[in-house]
Amino acid sequence: MRRWVLSLALVACCLALPSVAEAGTKAAPSAPAWRAGDATGVIVSTDGLLPAGVLRRISVLLGRDVVAQTPMGDSAVSLRLDRAVPASTVRLLSKVLNLLPGVAHVSPDLVATSDSVSPNDTYFYRQTNLWTPAPVSSDSGEDPPAKPDFSMDAPTMWDATKGSKSVVVALVDGGIVSHPDLAKQTVPGYDLIADTRNSKDGNGRDSNAADPGNASNGTYCAAHASTWHGTHVAGIVAALRNNTIGISGIAPGVAIQPVRVVGQCGATMSDIIAGIRWASGGYVPGVPRNKTPAAVINVSLSSSVADLKCPAAYQDVIDEARSRGSLVVVSAGNQSMSLLNRTPANCQGVLSVGATDVDGSPTSYTNAGRTIGIMAQGGEVGPNEGIWSTVDAGTAGPVRSTYGQNSGTSMAAPAVSAAAALVLSLGHFTNDQVAQVLKKAALKPPEFDSYYTCISHDPTTGAERNVCGAGILNLAGIPAPVGHPSLVGGSTIGSTVSFTPGRWNGHPDSVTYQWLRDGTAIAGATSRSYELAAVDLGRTLTVRSTSHTEGYPDFSGLSVAKAVPKAQATVALRLSSTRARLRTTRLYANVTVTAAQGQSPTGTVGVYVDGRRVALVTLVSGQARVHLPVFTATGTRKVQVRFNGNARVVAKWSSAVGVSVSK
Repeated sequence: MRRWVLSLALVACCLALPSVAEAGTKAAPSAPAWRAGDATGVIVSTDGLLPAGVLRRISVLLGRDVVAQTPMGDSAVSLRLDRAVPASTVRLLSKVLNLLPGVAHVSPDLVATSDSVSPNDTYFYRQTNLWTPAPVSSDSGEDPPAKPDFSMDAPTMWDATKGSKSVVVALVDGGIVSHPDLAKQTVPGYDLIADTRNSKDGNGRDSNAADPGNASNGTYCAAHASTWHGTHVAGIVAALRNNTIGISGIAPGVAIQPVRVVGQCGATMSDIIAGIRWASGGYVPGVPRNKTPAAVINVSLSSSVADLKCPAAYQDVIDEARSRGSLVVVSAGNQSMSLLNRTPANCQGVLSVGATDVDGSPTSYTNAGRTIGIMAQGGEVGPNEGIWSTVDAGTAGPVRSTYGQNSGTSMAAPAVSAAAALVLSLGHFTNDQVAQVLKKAALKPPEFDSYYTCISHDPTTGAERNVCGAGILNLAGIPAPVGHPSLVGGSTIGSTVSFTPGRWNGHPDSVTYQWLRDGTAIAGATSRSYELAAVDLGRTLTVRSTSHTEGYPDFSGLSVAKAVPKAQATVALRLSSTRARLRTTRLYANVTVTAAQGQSPTGTVGVYVDGRRVALVTLVSGQARVHLPVFTATGTRKVQVRFNGNARVVAKWSSAVGVSVSK
């Protein structure tokens, strides 16, 4: 025990850390307290909350007061410090901290920054990351030579799907400010910023995920204006289409879910972890569960890691989210270095995204590497070279909705998240299958002679080296059903109905067909034509066509439905007499029902006098005999019967027969 206490003391002295503030005093920092590379606290693996004595020892070692501990829901707590400490200090002390009672593992609660770069240019309508404009002819009328197209070709998918509202894309980011291009595009989110110094909304975690603006006055971190980063990311994913204003999102039909973790000084790793866990449907202590768990979780944030490893707390929550079915898409970072230097992009199971320019080359800022997942256009830093999306004009709080350019892997990641949501809107796919689809359809990057390129070759062996993963995001190659396949032909038993396929995005290797009756497969009906049978009367037919392409999961499309009409009925009514005496004569009605197409008119008939039903009987071999009640009023009474129909024969009224009733 003495050796343990002595070792703690020696480490504390040798590091010459700042002294601990006296109890009850909190001096304001003389310089911004939160910076990239700092930790705002520590994440501790432990069972339950740590006792006060252990918290005091952690404070002594780190030279910072522990001001709060927040359960993280996975046998871990995050300890918030009064001021940030260099992440390297926490790593250096981790072995000593692990010796404390009840502490199993300690990691820094890193400050994460948004992976975007703002070019500060005025807005005009141009989204060439979604599609490539047609080349402009020269004065001579000749078309210019075609350039390689490295846009994502989003419109090629819009005939197949613009996205389904049942597919939720969570944006673990800065929240969303009110914007007309995002109206009615969201499902309820959550604000998961635990530290009120960072949140700027006056409280900790709550259900209001609106972005109040993340501007800083320099007290806790370097002064800067509001970035509206989460709103910009949201517009890339799902801004309204064809609403006469602004831009179009890549997946305008899906639902977006704001999960606010970015405040005025960035985002802490513990808040990001809580955001991923909550978005995927997991339990965060003190927070109601997400009622609409996300199929795709976009994290356009990253932190630097000196050891090139994914922190265990990040890996655990990513594994959890994947086990619940969520695809986690993350930005690679903007440091022009290896992807391994940034987390959570270096974690297993994420789909990490780097940025390319319009020519297919890695941007000047993007991180890349052999372990990266995929690339997408992220804009360059220069006049009118960014990605256009939704923002606010305010430099502090919200002022006016507008549009602006940003560049960065922050802009590339939501493009991939939106593309993933489009794929998920076409069928039931696992997160691994969605990643497989996007990677398989990606364009191979071009080879340039310049130094900064995706692909290079070993000068000795000629072996290819690729630092851009699967390539550049492109939707044109995904074998998805496009257009509206139809059914044409007869509507009676024995007639033929033919299936006219729609076209397919991409080029499937083969296509198979399955006829469905009221949504259930018809045994043996697998060709492009089908002969109607009696069982089809009154039912609805569709055809599911399925593409089979090497390297892709199967995609299916459903034809327009064809309703097969029921057989027509004929109802004959014959009365025993058309005259009757008041309250004396009791007539009977003979009913005969026949049906077309050889159908048996089984079921019931109702007998009506002056519009009021007086009897209900069951047909036997298409016939029924019904005694009418005596008439209680003189004059002409109207008698009529109605065959109520069955599954294959339509209902039908007989002609009315008048009965003269006298005293």
